[in-house]
Amino acid sequence: MSAPTSAQWLRAAARRIAKGSELLALERTKRLIGWVRSVWARTMGWLGEASGLAWAVRLAVLLGAAWLLRKVALGIAGAVARRLETTPSLMWIALALWLIAAWRAGNPKRPAPAAAEAEEPAEEGPLAGLTVDEIRALLIKVIGPDPQVHIKVLAERLTGATGAPWEAADARAAVEAAGGQVERGVRMPGRTPSTGVRRKTLPDPSPAPPPPPVEGVVVAGHDASTGAATATPTGPATPAPERGEGPRAQPIGQGGVVVHDPAETVRHHAVRV
Repeated sequence: MSAPTSAQWLRAAARRIAKGSELLALERTKRLIGWVRSVWARTMGWLGEASGLAWAVRLAVLLGAAWLLRKVALGIAGAVARRLETTPSLMWIALALWLIAAWRAGNPKRPAPAAAEAEEPAEEGPLAGLTVDEIRALLIKVIGPDPQVHIKVLAERLTGATGAPWEAADARAAVEAAGGQVERGVRMPGRTPSTGVRRKTLPDPSPAPPPPPVEGVVVAGHDASTGAATATPTGPATPAPERGEGPRAQPIGQGGVVVHDPAETVRHHAVRV
């Protein structure tokens, strides 16, 4: 096999860098989305723990923190832009680092990540090890007959039902994992409206699979199996002839004899002699 030409090598290198850049961008985007979701869930959980005036105070704190973070982010971005404008060599350094990382990520001999590693890490805390159906069954159990329940109350009920500490963020994550919908303005008797979940938004757990058919029972739509164990019905046993009474022969025609069995008057044997 001949060695690749310079043009072929350049095309292969460009494809490798393009593939690596795509993988790097996808990985960084997934990490950023996961971080944003985590921060959002914790923030909403912290806000949902309060109600009334306390909820308004926490909302004001969050808005003030968001405004402050915006100012800080804009200041940092402006400083970086001015630094790059005065020192353009930094762009070339960043580009070189990116090309090296893309070249390594686009290696065709690099093993593909496992499915478990490609997905987001499993939930920690009280949700660890629970399937979707188990979470749904647990939520339905603790909600009970209530048509709707606050997230804070749900966390308290989950703590009592499982014996493990549940925070409001854990209860919210459980509802979202089960396919339910967390809403604001949920009402409960004797409480001010707050963030919660309505029972009708939670899907029911998947039905349990039917038990396997019992051996020896024919299921509808299938033929009955036959084997050596199939018993053959037999008629009543023929009583033995009384002592002293033997078969009785009656001649018929020319050279024929009918032998009568005294134990069975219907059965007879024709013997040709």
